[in-house]
Amino acid sequence: MTLAPSAKAGSSFDNSPWGSRQFYEYLKQQGFKVERWQRDYPNLSGQGHVLLQISGRLRDPSADLAQWMADGNTLVRFYWHGEPTAAPFSYRLQTSQGSVLVETRRRLQPRDIAPRYRPLLSDDYGLIAYLQTTLIGERTGQQLQSVYPWLVANAYGSHTQLANFATVAALLQGLPSTTTITTIYFDEWLHGYRQRTPEDVDTGLQPRSVLDYLSRTQWLGISLQLGVILIFLLWQQSQRFGPPLQEQVATLSNSATYIAALAGVLQRAQQRGFVRQQLQGQLRHNLAARLGLIADRSNPHHLPEDSELMQAWQSVTGQTPALLHTLLEDTAMPEDRQLLEWLKDAATVLQPLEPPETRER
Repeated sequence: MTLAPSAKAGSSFDNSPWGSRQFYEYLKQQGFKVERWQRDYPNLSGQGHVLLQISGRLRDPSADLAQWMADGNTLVRFYWHGEPTAAPFSYRLQTSQGSVLVETRRRLQPRDIAPRYRPLLSDDYGLIAYLQTTLIGERTGQQLQSVYPWLVANAYGSHTQLANFATVAALLQGLPSTTTITTIYFDEWLHGYRQRTPEDVDTGLQPRSVLDYLSRTQWLGISLQLGVILIFLLWQQSQRFGPPLQEQVATLSNSATYIAALAGVLQRAQQRGFVRQQLQGQLRHNLAARLGLIADRSNPHHLPEDSELMQAWQSVTGQTPALLHTLLEDTAMPEDRQLLEWLKDAATVLQPLEPPETRER
């Protein structure tokens, strides 16, 4: 994988390594009826359908989706789930369809989910994919969930020796009460690909009177604000709003002062090696946390080896770890300029691991 996932990651329109376009085409070739869903969820209807959601973060199903599931449909959700375990980051799970590549340490333990579930993919460390049955009113609905979103990513479609696509297709075909799946919908609504039709417009939203119209526009709010301001001015008349404000003396930050003083001492003492060692320790901790090798608050003294960090970083980003190896090795820095370049390169290494919304800001 050569690019970091974007906000569109998981979409069947996405050709990047994190997209699902190849899986969409694969299901069509296998004879499944596949469509892209680009409308709001209240428009879902019928029975025997599957809605496939692939995204980094998903909320609990809405009331409309819950009702749709209770009508005899299945919600399939691939997203970040579970907690990091001692499992290898890159793991090949043997199935009847072949070797499935799983690239995450995350697993879900049976005790963490509702009792009514059925394991679909699992190993000695926990569940990778499972089917959960939920009581919805007096009926039941079912969800197929995975512990990470990239189980059917485009990146795995080019490796003929792997069977990710075939295995997931078999899981979909083997869902209870779905001997023949009517349609598999790829949810594009959550990725922002939306198409509205006249049926999506609620005719009940049409204004019934002038006051009803004004209550739905900004003019009512503006009028209320102007009225409040006018009343306040009439009440104040020519009075002062309050005593004169005294000029505030800027307060010093003890922490900032301490940090600046310590930096000055280290610079004068030419302790660039000590500074580099501290920064390297923080870089290792940040890499391990963002790669899912440790929890964010793990003990910094129990970090993975540098070789494991570089292997996991290369697996996620698809880039050569040469720059990361240079950052982690013990090298002398006789000039401040070299330390500044080290910081710039460290930011370059961490940037592909940042969440999409953080990079967009």
